[in-house]
Amino acid sequence: MGTKEWIQREFDAPRKVARVEVYWFDDAPGNGGCRTPQSWRLFYRKDGQWHEVRGAKGYGVEVNRFNATTFDAVVTDALRIEVQLRNGFSGGILEWQIP
Repeated sequence: MGTKEWIQREFDAPRKVARVEVYWFDDAPGNGGCRTPQSWRLFYRKDGQWHEVRGAKGYGVEVNRFNATTFDAVVTDALRIEVQLRNGFSGGILEWQIP
C-alpha cells in the first residue's frame, strides 16, 4: 500500500478560507513514477491543533486540471493537505491555490 504524506501552507496572519484548488502532478503514461494520490483530506490549524475541515465536497484527483474543494469556512493560520499515495508511486503537487 502507498504511504501517507502531507504538505502544509502557513499564513502571515489568520485568514478565512472556504475553498482550495490542487493541480496534481502525474507523469503517466510511460515509466514515470508519479501519480495522482489515491485520496486526500484537508486540515486547518486552530489554537495549535489540526482539525479536518467540515462539509468538504470535491476531493478530486483528476489529471491535467485544478481539482476544487469547497468546505465550511474556517479562520486559520495554516492549512495541511494529507494524501494517501497509490501503491508503488510517488505523488506531487504542481500548484495549490487558496483563493
